[in-house]
Amino acid sequence: MPQWYVENQVVVVTGGSKGIGEGLVGVLLERGAKVAVLARDNARLQASVAQWQSDRVVGFPVDVSDRDALDEVYCKIWEHFGQINAVINNVGFQFPRRVELMPAQEVRQLVELNLLSTIFGCQVAIPWLRRNGGGRIVNISSATVRCDNEFAHLAVYTACKAGVDQFTAELRKELVEDNILVTLFSSGSVFTGTVNNFDENALAEAYNAWLAKGEYYGGSTTPPIMGAAIAQSLEYPPGIAAEFIEVKPGVRTSKRLEGQEDGA
Repeated sequence: MPQWYVENQVVVVTGGSKGIGEGLVGVLLERGAKVAVLARDNARLQASVAQWQSDRVVGFPVDVSDRDALDEVYCKIWEHFGQINAVINNVGFQFPRRVELMPAQEVRQLVELNLLSTIFGCQVAIPWLRRNGGGRIVNISSATVRCDNEFAHLAVYTACKAGVDQFTAELRKELVEDNILVTLFSSGSVFTGTVNNFDENALAEAYNAWLAKGEYYGGSTTPPIMGAAIAQSLEYPPGIAAEFIEVKPGVRTSKRLEGQEDGA
């Protein structure tokens, strides 16, 4: 049996009830961690937590873009587990749409989900990690920041993730004296089912713009695979951290939307 550094550590995972976050929670539990799962939809959260059939995972419903609510939840996490060793700010969502057509409410939602939730998550976590004598923060970014061929019409989402990149770099400098190690993890394309929630007309327009960049891309992977890659960022010896990790498929793949057959 491998020995995992994360075994018996308490890890907070935001957005852990679906997609990459849910895949990540499963991997952490397999490695012996205790997991506090944060998500906004309580019904989905509790159903997700129940599937693991483990007393090492607990769901805490919260809107992570609400700083005050997040403060209250972290108090509950500490009361339940007695420590917090690592925080993975995983919440994120994208709406493919041309900038000039994006409603103001949609812009604000993207900023809240993809940038503010990470900033607030770090602000709230730092005192608890310091109280624990240190720990780790992993902020999830996107390969769309560095790879133009990921998808099209994601300007606001990509700008938010670029903000996460710079915020994480600055945060790392601030926390050097606190024994809090900070990692920026950049995820490539993952099939998560969220495409079903997109505006059909905007999605079709973005897909055509994506195809115009070329017929092929590197491909997409699954939540458990990307979750395992994120979990690995917690597996360095004490005092050691990867500052930046980017994981993405690299196989020549015909461009398609989730649910389409290859070449459709």
